[in-house]
Amino acid sequence: MIGKHIGKFLIQGEDPLMINADQCATVRTENTLLHALLLLSSVGFTSVPVLDESSRVAGIITMPAIINGLLDNEDYNWDLLPVLKVKDVMTTNVPLVYRDSPFEDILRVLVNTNYLCVTERDKSFLGIIARKQLLTRVNRLAHEFEVVYEVRERKNDGVENLPLHATAGNNCRITF
Repeated sequence: MIGKHIGKFLIQGEDPLMINADQCATVRTENTLLHALLLLSSVGFTSVPVLDESSRVAGIITMPAIINGLLDNEDYNWDLLPVLKVKDVMTTNVPLVYRDSPFEDILRVLVNTNYLCVTERDKSFLGIIARKQLLTRVNRLAHEFEVVYEVRERKNDGVENLPLHATAGNNCRITF
């Protein structure tokens, strides 16, 4: 469970947590691999959401999926770039969250992916939550939380103190 003050602090921010659909790079299922490759190259991303004709999330397309889709008998057939469609090589098993998903669920899923597609229940695409957006908030938490909140160590409250593998303050070192 995320502490109520930490959760509130993480959700707040000058920049939105979700990047709206109209500001996201996406491709359509019917776009060619050439189109997807050019888009990924121009925006500098390794993957983008794939939307169907109704603007519902159908999957994601990645650079490796495009390149692997061109593999033809142990060699790459670059002539397939303008022929094959995104739907032919995209990944369809994509983690989704809804606009009302608990923040804790979003955190848990973002650990293993660069971004999450945010949808309505019918998979209509609303935007993405990028790991970068969240890390920006975690950075702010680490630097500003104690400016807003007074934090003190609990002692003798019946909970055993767990050993910390870090020291407090600017000399913080994490040991693994």
